[in-house]
Amino acid sequence: MYLEQADTLAIIVPCTTRDRGWPNHVRLVGKDLNLPSETYAMTEQPRTVARERLFESAGMIDVGVMREVDMWLRDFFALP
Repeated sequence: MYLEQADTLAIIVPCTTRDRGWPNHVRLVGKDLNLPSETYAMTEQPRTVARERLFESAGMIDVGVMREVDMWLRDFFALP
């Protein structure tokens, strides 16, 4: 499995505070999410980064938001 082999890497979705009105930019919301302004996941730009570059959590997004991000990523990667 990929994660067992590449345990020093993480796949991320970059975010932006600019609302471009694109349907694949998913607004991040969550009960315990602590962001300074409205933030959108840019699902067209997944990246792999070293885990050492990740430093602290801003909280958790709602399940429905994660489902929408997942839907756009599946579309991007042409997955069922």
